[in-house]
Amino acid sequence: MNLVTFQKRIIKNLLFLISAFFLFNGITSCQFYRNTASHYNAYFLAEERFNEVYKNTYIQQESDFNNVLLVLPPIDSVSMGGFKGELDYVVEKASLPIQRHPESDWVDDSYLLIGKARLHQSDYRNAINSFKYLNGNSDELDIRHASLIWLMRSFIESANLDQASFTMDYISKEGDKFSEENIRDFYLVSAHYYRTISDFDKTAAYLELALPYTKNKTQKARYHFILGQIYQNKAKEGINDKTINITKNDRKSYQNYQLSIKAHPDYEMVFNAQLNASQVAGTSAEDVKQAQKYFEKLLKDQKNEEYKDRIYYEMAGFAQKRGKIEEAITLLQESLNQPSTNSAQKAYTYVRMGELYYAESEYAKANSYYDSALSISTKEMRNYDEIVARGEILNQFFAQYDVLEKADTKINLSQMSQEELVKYFEKQIEEEKAQIDKEIAAAEKAAKNGNLVNQGTTNPFANTANPAQTWYFYNEEAVRQGKNTFVRIWKNRPLEDNWRRSNKINSTLDNTVNPTETTADSKTEQENIYATVAGVEERLETVPKTIEEISLLQQEIQVALFELGKVYHYQLKEDENARATFERFINDFPANTNTAEALFILRKMCLENKSLEKCDVASYEKDLQEHYPESTFAKLISDPNYLEAAAVNDTIVTSLYKESYELYSAKNYEKAIEKLEKIQSEYPQNSHNAKVELLRIMSSSYVESLPVYVEKLTTFVTKYEGSKEQEYAKKLLKVADKKLKENPIQELKDEIDIGG
Repeated sequence: MNLVTFQKRIIKNLLFLISAFFLFNGITSCQFYRNTASHYNAYFLAEERFNEVYKNTYIQQESDFNNVLLVLPPIDSVSMGGFKGELDYVVEKASLPIQRHPESDWVDDSYLLIGKARLHQSDYRNAINSFKYLNGNSDELDIRHASLIWLMRSFIESANLDQASFTMDYISKEGDKFSEENIRDFYLVSAHYYRTISDFDKTAAYLELALPYTKNKTQKARYHFILGQIYQNKAKEGINDKTINITKNDRKSYQNYQLSIKAHPDYEMVFNAQLNASQVAGTSAEDVKQAQKYFEKLLKDQKNEEYKDRIYYEMAGFAQKRGKIEEAITLLQESLNQPSTNSAQKAYTYVRMGELYYAESEYAKANSYYDSALSISTKEMRNYDEIVARGEILNQFFAQYDVLEKADTKINLSQMSQEELVKYFEKQIEEEKAQIDKEIAAAEKAAKNGNLVNQGTTNPFANTANPAQTWYFYNEEAVRQGKNTFVRIWKNRPLEDNWRRSNKINSTLDNTVNPTETTADSKTEQENIYATVAGVEERLETVPKTIEEISLLQQEIQVALFELGKVYHYQLKEDENARATFERFINDFPANTNTAEALFILRKMCLENKSLEKCDVASYEKDLQEHYPESTFAKLISDPNYLEAAAVNDTIVTSLYKESYELYSAKNYEKAIEKLEKIQSEYPQNSHNAKVELLRIMSSSYVESLPVYVEKLTTFVTKYEGSKEQEYAKKLLKVADKKLKENPIQELKDEIDIGG
């Protein structure tokens, strides 16, 4: 008999003797048996298995160190999918005391454990019901408190944040004494709640309260690291918010990073804590020298080979903190050049590059980097919504800027002589070829560094260890990029040996290299590389030659200038550029329907932005009232309550227009005209004038001659330039013109239905 078997037999015999003692003494032997069986035969096993799962949720959670870490592991079907069997076991075992020994003292504990397991199975409804039941029915104070805390956690994980907040307030008002375990859990779940809603000040406050009750060193390391991140970000905010003490927050950040390191977490957290700690150093000459020395040490350490992209990223942040923008950009570029499978880090680097160029008003470069970031990022990325919003602003900007630049260029080209055009295009072609050479060199360097690896459709925040995903040909995106580059340079070629040679007939028979053939091959290859570069003759064809072509370009410029001015003012907050853009628009296109609005925005900018120099509000008002007296914007200056009156009128006009359209549809044209004239005379201040007038013209076409109808449509098209009604009127005019040419004396009886 071995020692383990002997010990088990001794314990079994002791339990038998104790049970027999209570049985023969007629005391509460049944209750003792129920408690013992419930605890050791079922609950103990279930609790051990659940604790193992709970521990593994901490170990296996992924950490985006560029973002403030989550306080507690997320509980959802994706992260918990691998624990299904263990959690089913917990529910099965924990149910036994409830089913077989409902009078035992472990029933409430079992309900609590089942609720926790259900929560980790993402069965939020049953988990919430379990915790609510315990809070209302348990006689044990600790169980009631624990059920409320887990109820709050359930609401957070199920995204029912209002209920989570209500539960947190309810727990805070509980006057009963909490156990140390429950008070720690309450503080941590509260911190988790505030981290979920990105209220970092309160996240830090609750973490500070939880730390004295936290014994687990791994968890302490994480909480100190989170505090370090929060105080570090707070210090960064101090650059723009003078009420924030940067030095104080940097110091608190550094202290927490050091405490995190002291708790001996895994190497990745130690590395990031050390790296971040160097970021919160001062900016004195000595501090900078020490920080740079430390960064160099990190770069030389072989253990950090896979983290070099992150090291350069943080070095860039330290340079940016000292106002060294060019140095920061160089270091960020170095980060991007590192061979790495960490596309999450690459996305953050793209964003920081975009931020730096955006701050310098270099929107073309900023747009490029934001696009690159968004192409590989997910919603888990820090400030994802802000990144998307800024990316959209830049896309709006370039949608108009690109149109404006191309149209201006074409008009300028149309004014050049043939000789000037040829020289211009020859220079342009050389520049494009040089750019292709540069791209190919960069692609070859990237391929050697492995930068195409793992930038496909996989989650950039996933820390996968699957070796298959690191091989080029398992990555669909990398292969697709490679194919596209190959086809662009070499075009479609059959899959065969010696594909690069232009003359392959004797290649397998004669290995002798013919210098002439090699030269010819090189020339062919060079021509293939530049195959996408258009020649001079092809470019000359794109130069506008007729008045109609130039007129279309002028229309594009009108739209682009107006929209660009609004983007400058409303989105980019660059009023100087907005003013220059709007003034060019007004000077070049005074007849445009949006000119009045442009003048009104300029007036508004002058009143609101006192930093604008030589801003003449009176001149904008005079221009509006003299040249556009019937516009809404001119009326707003004369009558600040104009919009309120117009809104009332709009409601009435909408109803009357509907009645008019019904009359028109019923071919009761004279009554339709009568009602439409009433709208125009009695309610001139409304936003439907164009719509009303167009329907009146269409109704009149049945009682007036075709030439009169054509004349009215022509006037309408000019009057309402840029409106959606203008586009429709143009279609009507096209049909009417055709009929007038076919039969000048014919009355027009066909129309296009404009809808109600």
